[in-house]
Amino acid sequence: MTGQPRVLWIAFKQFLVQIYKDAMLVLICIAPFLCGGLFKYILPIAEKLAERYIPLSEILQPYYILFDLVLGSVTPMLYCFAAAYVILSEVDDGLSRYLAVTPIGKRGYLLSRIGIPAVISFIVSIFILMVFHISNISILEIIGVSFVTSMSGVITGLLVVALSANKVEGMAVSKLTGLISLGLPAPFFINGSIQYLLFFLPSFWVAKFAIEKNIIYILLGIVISLLWMFLLYKRFEKKIR
Repeated sequence: MTGQPRVLWIAFKQFLVQIYKDAMLVLICIAPFLCGGLFKYILPIAEKLAERYIPLSEILQPYYILFDLVLGSVTPMLYCFAAAYVILSEVDDGLSRYLAVTPIGKRGYLLSRIGIPAVISFIVSIFILMVFHISNISILEIIGVSFVTSMSGVITGLLVVALSANKVEGMAVSKLTGLISLGLPAPFFINGSIQYLLFFLPSFWVAKFAIEKNIIYILLGIVISLLWMFLLYKRFEKKIR
């Protein structure tokens, strides 16, 4: 392996070392699997218990697809947050500016810190949804959902690094990035055209796709994600000059 791919691989290995040294980040990487187990095995039990006290034949089951969408969003969000946290650590230490002027460059640096983790989160998200899904979601739907949610994960990571000056601010901003997922429940609970007020959230189009099975919604989610990424990348570039 020579040239740019080799430099990216070296930078990514350094990233993995930093993840390994931080117990919180290791737990973040494991959390999606724990969440998957919770949804898979606890929700059906909760459904049966609720049916004993509420006179309805189905309570949670109509929203199983929403739980699957949440599960598909958790992995990219957490993995890219962990990546953003590493970047902020390097910003605090002054390493980000140094790495940006090495042969890897700004784009290569960001690719090794957020791009590769996003690709990994895409693969892990597919695996988790295939193993722990509780709705009748198909493999093609899983791939489509995982692709857009992995792009949303990149948006999460870029938001954290673009709007935070240090790790403390990063923790605060990361809580706000959860608002990106507000688009998921909107089509399930908001009727009429008012729901389209959330059109700027990729998660909204993921939910529309899951409900109506129209590939156009996935394409819209991709386009909007790219717009978010372009704007945030410009902000990130200014930050590490």
